[in-house]
Amino acid sequence: MPRAHRRSIATETQPHETIVDELEEFIRTTRIRRVHFAEFSIAPPMFAYVTNFPRLSIPLHGCHRMELAKDGHRDTIRPVRGHAVFVPGNAWNSPDWSDPVRVLTFLFGGKQIGLSLVHHNGKTEVPTSAVKTSIFGAYDGITHGILSALLVCAQEGSKGPLPHLLTESLLHSCLRLLTSPQKHHSRKASRTYESLCLYIQENFQRPVTRDTVAEHFGLAPNHVSRLFRQEGLMPFNDYLNLVRVNRAKFMLQTYGMTLKEIAAKCGYSDTAYFCRVFKKVSKVTPTIYRGQTAIAESPAGKTARP
Repeated sequence: MPRAHRRSIATETQPHETIVDELEEFIRTTRIRRVHFAEFSIAPPMFAYVTNFPRLSIPLHGCHRMELAKDGHRDTIRPVRGHAVFVPGNAWNSPDWSDPVRVLTFLFGGKQIGLSLVHHNGKTEVPTSAVKTSIFGAYDGITHGILSALLVCAQEGSKGPLPHLLTESLLHSCLRLLTSPQKHHSRKASRTYESLCLYIQENFQRPVTRDTVAEHFGLAPNHVSRLFRQEGLMPFNDYLNLVRVNRAKFMLQTYGMTLKEIAAKCGYSDTAYFCRVFKKVSKVTPTIYRGQTAIAESPAGKTARP
């Protein structure tokens, strides 16, 4: 059977094993030669990828061309095999998907590590297929320590071999977790809920609804609602608004954008509705929140703190 056909069958039937095989082969044959660090020094363009947790992407085949923030301006990078793109929480990247590429992405969420193997043929504006798996409750001391060190490198703009070595170490650590028996087996409902949350945190700036999330995961919409009430102790829309408002808070603190611009980049097409939701969640309006944080961060505000 041709290798490409075998890969296609594996992609459909064995997502976890497929990702393990790809990662093992990459580690065995490839050294990290360059690490690109994304920033939040300028506001993200519409529909850029942005989350409040770190992400790591490694191209396996082809060129994963994208924009990211660097030194206060947009920079276009063209990572290929042997390169890695590390995106800290609240930083952003914007792939253009114009070239054929196969890329493995790690999402370091609060309670799980999500892995996504994306194959794109370069003929459409979005990836044509994706294989996903997750490691639940997997933050052991080694993985957490390596990730923390890489975050410091990103913050300091570290050069030289250290980011390369830390990235390779992080890949080895993730592979170890993928191939080790889980010590704590969480319930299926809990695992599904965490996957739903991770998806929302990745896609909150898009027109996400309960029905679109249900369709993406092959679930009934009522089951999605039930998971959020039982596992998250809040309705689906409340969680979605919480994610969006938390992102809006960061943007209000960081960028001098208008409320209309911030609303649009957080998934709200109606600025007035965004303001109502923001006030309901935060107990203050976006304008007052921006003023309060500006005062708190000013030299006078810092001096006045107890």
